[in-house]
Amino acid sequence: MKLFFKILLIITLLFINKALAQDIANKNTMVQNFVQDFGDKIISIANDKKNKDSQKKQQIINLIDQNIDANWIAKFVLGSHYRNTTEAQKEQFFSLYRKFMINTYAPKFNSYNGKKFIVNNISKQSSFFLVKAQFYPKDNPNPINLDFRVKEQNNKLVIVDFIAEGISLLETQRSEFDSAIKNTGIEQFLLDLNSKINTN
Repeated sequence: MKLFFKILLIITLLFINKALAQDIANKNTMVQNFVQDFGDKIISIANDKKNKDSQKKQQIINLIDQNIDANWIAKFVLGSHYRNTTEAQKEQFFSLYRKFMINTYAPKFNSYNGKKFIVNNISKQSSFFLVKAQFYPKDNPNPINLDFRVKEQNNKLVIVDFIAEGISLLETQRSEFDSAIKNTGIEQFLLDLNSKINTN
């Protein structure tokens, strides 16, 4: 009888491990398809000769806006200052940062009129997926390394960081914002951020 239960336990564990492995494989495939689709659309927009640069930029803005978690990113880049801001300041920053982020990223992707975009590797890091990809320019044989941090939010995959040639744009902005807030205070920082947005 004991042997029977041991065998039953082993079989149960094997089924559980197989189910978990299949679930991980399915998630990785979903993430790969999500990022591949994003990269393909960026290239398609950038390569579209029928549209003006302003139209391409707006299309890329719309694409980025649909595929990121702007509020999560805003909270991350605000860092430790998040705890010391009022609700009104948080709300103002979230609104401003979404515009700032899109204004920052859209021009970068607007020039990605390349040959192809390839997802090479996906790994799970805590609650995120790190997706390693490469963009192949038309006029350069050397690919550009462009990685993404992706998370699942409300049954939807969203991008929470872009990593260009090993440099995290979020980590960079978090460091820059931290220095600015320490130097000027949150109110002046918000005024300066609003000014940057309006001059772009």
